[in-house]
Amino acid sequence: MTTGRRIVGIAIAAALGLGLGFAPAQAATTKFTSCDKMHKVYPYGISKSSKAQARALREGMYKPPVKARVYEDSYKTLDRDKDGTMCEVPR
Repeated sequence: MTTGRRIVGIAIAAALGLGLGFAPAQAATTKFTSCDKMHKVYPYGISKSSKAQARALREGMYKPPVKARVYEDSYKTLDRDKDGTMCEVPR
């Protein structure tokens, strides 16, 4: 039994050492400080929901992707008109 536990312990240590199963870079969201920086990653801005995305399309904007987490990190400074879409780009 001791040998079995040792093997399991070694396997767990190896998995943790290699970072298997976890991707911290994917869990972190990016906070944008300006629309210029955001447009390098998201050329048409960001919407917080499909409803906000539809509103942007009706108002003559390009279709922004829905990225709720990214929106939550930066909307206070970048969504000046508070319509649920930040850094939208007109057609």
